[in-house]
Amino acid sequence: MKDSESLVNNIVDLPTLPQVITTLMTLLDDPQSSIRDINNIMGKDQALVAKILKLVNSAFYAIPSRVSSISQAIAILGFKTVKSIVLSAGVIGMFDSDNDDFSYQEFWINSLGVATISRFIIMRLSDDPLSGCAVVHPDTAFVAGLLGGIGKVVLDQYANDEFEAVIEKAKAGELSFHQAEKGIIPGSYAEVGYWLVKRWNLSEDIQIPIKFQDRLFECPVEHRSMAAVLSLAKYLCRLKHFGESGDFDHPPAPKAAVQILALTKETLPAVTFGLADEFEKANSFLSMVRG
Repeated sequence: MKDSESLVNNIVDLPTLPQVITTLMTLLDDPQSSIRDINNIMGKDQALVAKILKLVNSAFYAIPSRVSSISQAIAILGFKTVKSIVLSAGVIGMFDSDNDDFSYQEFWINSLGVATISRFIIMRLSDDPLSGCAVVHPDTAFVAGLLGGIGKVVLDQYANDEFEAVIEKAKAGELSFHQAEKGIIPGSYAEVGYWLVKRWNLSEDIQIPIKFQDRLFECPVEHRSMAAVLSLAKYLCRLKHFGESGDFDHPPAPKAAVQILALTKETLPAVTFGLADEFEKANSFLSMVRG
């Protein structure tokens, strides 16, 4: 098997983001874009518009009055939040398959959980000036969490023999996917995910934490806190058995993430209080995306 970068770059039929989503994300990244520009692109895909409005009006965002247009959604939620909704609507369902040991339904439940909890933790830490967390937009954290495990799906579909070997090793040895992939996959699922989101031209605030989510102290300092948030969110989802993502070990305490985020026994409960509501929101979000 080639290295992670070559694997991603040489897959001719690797799903790309739909053109309308790519264009929308570019517009939503550009402060010079107007709502008219965005509406013009949205008008080309009414099914996408309907899905986005369904998500905007879900309990996840808790908007008190009904939103009936994309321009209204942008005015209320802002460009970054609408961008994360557009990306979620486009990505979930692009990859779909199932085998006995790796359920895509469970994978997306887990991914939405990690996304939602990453966003939640960032919002909590942003209110704490003593935390070690650099400022990252909550919806950037959401996207990083959503796509943190996407490399596993790429491996399943385009390097299936190696993927199955990792799953078998993890299951037999009660290991995490990350532990089991060593010696089987050059690089890691995280590096495969990194090269994919890089190919999709997502920001470095998403790319780099995905790459280093299991190697926090190797992560560049400017992205380390987001990688730590991603790691902590993964741990909390596994602890609560929220979806499955190819891990068969008991999740070890996230000591590195806690250290990087400058959390203590006193502050950690405050950061994680209210997780049950966030898991409920994640379930609702997934149901609407796939419904």
